[in-house]
Amino acid sequence: MKKVLFIINVDWYFNLHWLDRAVFLKEHNYDVHILMSKTDSKVFETLSQLGFTVKSITLHRKSINPFKDLLYVRELYRNIKNINPDIIHAITIKPNIYSGIINKLFFKRPIIYSITGLGAVFSSASFKFKFLRLIIIFLYRFISFKSSYFIFENETDMRLFIKCKVISNNGVVIKGAGVNTDTYYFSELNYNSNILFAARLLKDKGLEPLIKAVENLHSKGIKCQLNVAGIIDEDVSSAIPLKEIDNLDRKGIIKWLGTVTDMVSLIHKNDIVCLPTSYGEGVPRILIESASCGRPIISTDVAGCNEIIIDGVNGYLVNVGDVNELTSKLESLLLNPKLMKEQGIQGRLLVQKEFSQNIVLTKTYQIYKKLLK
Repeated sequence: MKKVLFIINVDWYFNLHWLDRAVFLKEHNYDVHILMSKTDSKVFETLSQLGFTVKSITLHRKSINPFKDLLYVRELYRNIKNINPDIIHAITIKPNIYSGIINKLFFKRPIIYSITGLGAVFSSASFKFKFLRLIIIFLYRFISFKSSYFIFENETDMRLFIKCKVISNNGVVIKGAGVNTDTYYFSELNYNSNILFAARLLKDKGLEPLIKAVENLHSKGIKCQLNVAGIIDEDVSSAIPLKEIDNLDRKGIIKWLGTVTDMVSLIHKNDIVCLPTSYGEGVPRILIESASCGRPIISTDVAGCNEIIIDGVNGYLVNVGDVNELTSKLESLLLNPKLMKEQGIQGRLLVQKEFSQNIVLTKTYQIYKKLLK
């Protein structure tokens, strides 16, 4: 039985995006170990009941001070040594960098780095993040070696790593986390003019321009309701405070639904799903899920989002921060039910062709077999 060690930032993220892949590996006779920060004991209990070996290791995600992470690095080294995995699968920037350095210096095991979007560090224009980008690229070059493999969720990110000479022939694009198209099944529209924003509550995710666009629609006499659901992620510098969300809800500007677990039912209750992000995405899962359910989707023309949206076919791409363009695209759908329906159908077909869970699981498993030859 081969032993795989997942190293990831936090429990809720693993549960949301990586659980299916871990289950698939277990079904293929892998002994699955997981290292991550704990925010919810129930997640750890559930994973243990599924037969995974799970251990908490605290990572301060929003800190950019490497000295604050020394304890994490020490614990990471000890756990890798004790677990003695046949293969390591690291996910997100800090786990990638730290486990990559430790592995290259001490263990030299086959390792996979999942680049699930490049985040604010690569999308921000601030000097601090520009400087940090240079360091991260340098470190990624250092941890890229013969027995390493990079999995990207979109073509833009992979092209950047090729241009920066991080990878040569040791990278591949596997689009998003994949969704089960039977679970996220197609349903007819309600024609209730409900718009859904479902994401981590970060400023970079685009809630503010979406609120302004909905206010513009109301000023034109176009009735619609903005439903907001998501995770309050306080360990990120751009987090929107819960009190601000509650205030918007009290004023009737949004309808705050909290953290929703039944995403299928949530999506089915809305006609349009919108994520006007400026953030460095992989391929946003909410857009894949919504397209699978037959909903037209609107997002920004940034890496990842433009992988799942074919502009004018299954939704629309708008420029980052362009409230007028966002208003116009929402208006065109809300006033044209036939167009909404057709774009929803096209989105479902696209997910079945390129973003289904089976495609993601099969391609990921092939990389494991390749590295463990």
